[in-house]
Amino acid sequence: MQNSERVFVFIRAINVGSRRLSNDQLIQPFVGLGFADVAAYQAAGNVTFRCDDPTAIKPDLLEEELGRAYGFDPVIFVRTPDEMRKIVAAQPFSPDDIARTGGRVQVSFLRKVPNDSMIGEVFDLAPAGDMVAFFERHWFWLPAKGVSDSQLPVKSVEEIVGAMTMRTLGTVRRMFDKFGERH
Repeated sequence: MQNSERVFVFIRAINVGSRRLSNDQLIQPFVGLGFADVAAYQAAGNVTFRCDDPTAIKPDLLEEELGRAYGFDPVIFVRTPDEMRKIVAAQPFSPDDIARTGGRVQVSFLRKVPNDSMIGEVFDLAPAGDMVAFFERHWFWLPAKGVSDSQLPVKSVEEIVGAMTMRTLGTVRRMFDKFGERH
């Protein structure tokens, strides 16, 4: 795997509710599929590994394999190193905007790029004080007070833009710092 690239996978709803997996259980199917240098980050559905062609990974087939291993139907979001580089470099909100809020920037991974109508619908749902920005297959959210204190109907957002999973932008940046192109 001399020319292998790092792949990043974000699995929805791991270690929330009744879906409890150790890091070893989380990564085992990836190891079984023959991926190299498999690692989990923060026991929350964040997995990374190396392969020769990240663009050749078929999410639906990977979901099937993970479903057999985990005992439930996971929803996954696969990102290449280039996509991760763009996400971690994103500055969707100004430092002043961030300082004015009590929240942390959230990034949601989407399956497809939302169209202008979808984006407009999400902007219409955003409560006063919350900020939303879209970038390729991601939407960024800066809640005014914090995720749990926001009135943004996240389930309604998902109905508009399709399946998604959310992480703090800080978590995504730390994961990329730890496993990104230098590693």
